[in-house]
Amino acid sequence: MTTAEAATEAPATATGDGAATGDRRLVLGARTALIMLLVAGVALLGIGIAVLLLVDPPEVDGWLRTLFGSVFGYLAIAIGLIVGVPALLGVWAMSGATAEDATPALSTGIHRLMIAIAVATLVLAALVILVAGQELRLLDLAFIGIVALPTLGLAGAIRYSPHRGRAMGAALALLVLATGIGWLLLQAWLLVQR
Repeated sequence: MTTAEAATEAPATATGDGAATGDRRLVLGARTALIMLLVAGVALLGIGIAVLLLVDPPEVDGWLRTLFGSVFGYLAIAIGLIVGVPALLGVWAMSGATAEDATPALSTGIHRLMIAIAVATLVLAALVILVAGQELRLLDLAFIGIVALPTLGLAGAIRYSPHRGRAMGAALALLVLATGIGWLLLQAWLLVQR
């Protein structure tokens, strides 16, 4: 191979399916969303553990405060795990995604299916909020954002992960998350229809 041939072939390999080309911004965006969720999950987990460990002993009439503290602690731990575990799987799957020779491990069909599931979950959440609510409020927009961060972040992790097993773990996390969000949206819709 001559130097001229190598120079003409270098851009062809750099513009493959990897994230090292124009997709670097999308990789960084997905990674940022997942890291934000991971930090929130760790913070909630820490708050929940602290509440459970630092609860004052019950006073004579303090059972309500003690019970609320315990319930809050367990709830914070549960939400921390629900938010943090999928984010951790997504961040783990995206390790090495910005390397020069990184190529996605899963097929294009799986990428498209997972992106479609993530977008469909987000659109469904927005429709339920818009149709079920009386008007669009800041809290509604925040809920749509909370749905967007993990679904689109995990879809990006699946799309750009160079590790097959990790990408499959992120895909499983996205399916579980989309199913859970769908169930919550169905319950909200049925509650509004009563």
